[in-house]
Amino acid sequence: SDQLRQRVAWALAQIFVVGVPGTGFSGYSEIWVNYYDIFVRHAFGSYRDVLREVTYSPLMGEYLTFLRSRSYDDAGRYPDENYAREIMQLFTIGLWELHPNGTRKVSESGEAVASYGNEHITEFARVFTGFDTQLPRSNVEEASITNGIDPMQMVDQWHDVYPKRDLRGGYLGDGLPLCADAPPRA
Repeated sequence: SDQLRQRVAWALAQIFVVGVPGTGFSGYSEIWVNYYDIFVRHAFGSYRDVLREVTYSPLMGEYLTFLRSRSYDDAGRYPDENYAREIMQLFTIGLWELHPNGTRKVSESGEAVASYGNEHITEFARVFTGFDTQLPRSNVEEASITNGIDPMQMVDQWHDVYPKRDLRGGYLGDGLPLCADAPPRA
């Protein structure tokens, strides 16, 4: 079972690729091992859980440049679009809409139907605003650098708080219960 777990983890690591260029973590091993452990932990779990943990990984945040990306209201510039693009293009839906048999859907004019457009990237980039690393801790390989071990935290004032449109014209979270509808805690 562990051999299969390791093979699945390796396969997932080939999808959710990070690299030394762009991270500045070339001399440290603990950060990389911690990132790889995401795939070991979730090898037999849900893809959604893998996506969630990868999204909160400081290594991925640094590599795909959404770490410390801020909302337009806070920074006066549009949020970083890199992770929003990659999560759709490489990690989930791909470039083209597909039929259940894997062939591309085509429009009436015979053109392949794109899964998303630039307007979706800019909208989804707003989702990935507000992430920052947690405070450094002393029980890791190098305590003086950014905390690359613990999941990133959300900085409220950096996060875009406005509704975000989904790929089909609705809003992210539509159909989910409201907090006010949740049962009281015991």
